[in-house]
Amino acid sequence: MEEGRGFWRRHAGKVVGAGAGFLLALLVKWLGLGWTLLGLALAWVGYRLGARVDEGDGDWAELWDRWAGRWSRRA
Repeated sequence: MEEGRGFWRRHAGKVVGAGAGFLLALLVKWLGLGWTLLGLALAWVGYRLGARVDEGDGDWAELWDRWAGRWSRRA
């Protein structure tokens, strides 16, 4: 049983990376490159906003107001 945990500890990044690469390849095949890149960009934005909330730099409502305020001033 210890060997199983040791395998995961040694190779977790490789396994997750290979799985993510395979998932990305499937998304490109099914959706096309453009939609896949858009989805990845939106996921990255969501990740960055979530990281700011986790760090205590604000809450979701405050971040949304700041982001929406930038766009409303440009119009």
